[in-house]
This record gives sequence, structure tokens and C-alpha cells, in this order.
Amino acid sequence: MHRIGIVGLGHLGEIHLKQWLEIVPKESIMCFDTDIERLEKLTDQYQVSKIEDYARLLDFATIIDVVTPTQFHHYYAAEALKAEKHVFIEKPVCQSMEEIDELINLQKKSGTLVQIGHVERYNPAFKAVESKILHPKFFEVHRLAPFVARGTEVSVIMDLMIHDLDIIAHLVRSEVIDIKAKGVSIISKTPDIANARLEFANGCVANLTASRISMKKMRKMRIFSDNGYISIDFLDKNAESFEIMDPMDIPDIEGLLFTPNDGLDKKLVVKSYEKLDNNAIFQELTDFYTKVTTKLNYTQVDLVSASRTMALALKIQQLI
Repeated sequence: MHRIGIVGLGHLGEIHLKQWLEIVPKESIMCFDTDIERLEKLTDQYQVSKIEDYARLLDFATIIDVVTPTQFHHYYAAEALKAEKHVFIEKPVCQSMEEIDELINLQKKSGTLVQIGHVERYNPAFKAVESKILHPKFFEVHRLAPFVARGTEVSVIMDLMIHDLDIIAHLVRSEVIDIKAKGVSIISKTPDIANARLEFANGCVANLTASRISMKKMRKMRIFSDNGYISIDFLDKNAESFEIMDPMDIPDIEGLLFTPNDGLDKKLVVKSYEKLDNNAIFQELTDFYTKVTTKLNYTQVDLVSASRTMALALKIQQLI
């Protein structure tokens, strides 16, 4: 049985604690936070162990879950890797490419697993259609949220847009050759609304808008490719696929027959995936724990993958 050390019991840290309690016995969990009052309150509430010394947490745990504000990710993750611990790090992984590169080198030395919390990879709406997204050509993305003070130590790019950058980088296996970006700060000291246009070497284009000063929430991604169109609502956890197929291949499946410019009959097949229900954070932590316990040598979102996403986010931020 692996032992879990949770570093940071803020809003998201408490959510992680709840999920870990569903995965391992409470005796296998110990929490650390520099806010001693909150540490005592939450560990008493959930009846788990607490500790005020990070070095002693490293002695206890075999898996470290870093859920602190971003500026502290590198320190806690680096110390954990030096101690040869498996590490889960919430997104964004670090503040700079230099910090990520150091973590990559430390992981190579430790031989342990690292996963980054790009939770939308586990969203059931995305999982339902992921295998259908072949050779994407165009993305239209909107991720909007009302303003909350929590998380404004980073820009809207690192706070919200980075989720979609991760999904796009995962789906488009091609080099980014051009980025255009605009953004403004309205309430916080960092950009609160931003738009970015990415062009890839294979011709794919992605247009992303992120805002944390909107009246309502929206997390939608539309993807166009040779074989059709896919719409994903990450917030409501539903999706639709519009697939263009050869009618001879699917004679028993209902669809709209049409003849495009090439003169060859096609069939448009529409499929809906509505109100899919699962807890994506629970799924990602469970997946990471399973990878560790079965001694696999990879994770769903590793440091190299996260570094590609971070490079895009930092470039967009720099252009703004």
C-alpha cells in the first residue's frame, strides 16, 4: 500500500484530499500546509494525519501530491524527486521552462513517475470522442468563467487557457510555426481575457479565447477534420460527433446521404454523448495511483508533454 502526502490544502487541495480518501485508507494519507490553522481544521474534519515539517512528510509518503499555488510547485516537486518519490503536480506545472527542465532531469535520476494535473484529459465528454478525432484541421475554443480572486497569481492563460492548449497539443502532433495573441488585464495584475491563434506545420489552425471576467461559465471546443466535426462541452460533460463515412461501410447505420463535390456518395452520421457522469479529478488520481502500483513507466500527462504545453502558454503570455 502506497502512502500519500498532500502538499497544500487550499480549495483544490481539499478536493484532492476527498478523492484520495476514496482511493486509499485514511491511515495512508498525511497532509502538509504552511497555513497551520487550515491544516488543523481540515485534517480534524477528515480525520487524517497532519505534519508541519515537509522533510518528515517525505519520510512518510511514497506519493507526493503537490496542490499549492503555482510559484511553490517547483520547490516541493524537486524535493520530492530528490527523495525518489512519485509526484503528482497540479497544473500549471511550474513558472518557467528552466524549472520544468530541472524537474525532468531530477525525474530521470529518481526513476519515479510524475503526472501533471491537466484534468480535461479525463473529462468524460473528451474521452467519449477522443478516438474519433483524426487529423484535426481547425479548433474553435471558448473557456470563460466569472471572476474569482483565487488563482489570480497567474494569468488567464495559465489559469484557464492552458487546459485547452494541453488538449490541442495532445491531438495535433505537429510543430507550432506561428502564434498570434492579444489580451488585457481588467481586474487583476495579469491578463484576465486573452485570444490566441496557433498555426501548425501540418496546416492545422487553433483559435482560443479565455476569459475569467465573464457573466457565465463556458468550456466548449469545436474540432473540424477530414472525417467530420466534433463538439465537446467540458462543463456540461456532453459531446456530439458528425462523422462523414462511406455508406457502403455502414449500411445498417442511420445517417444523412449526400454527394459532395467529388461525386462519391457519403453518409453523415450524428451521434450524441449526453450528460456523461464521472469525476475527472478522481479518475486522474486513480489512474496515477494505478500506474504507480502496477509499476508502469509512463503516465497520461508526463513532464515532457506538460513542457510542450507550458512552452505554448509562455509564448502566448510573452506576446501579450
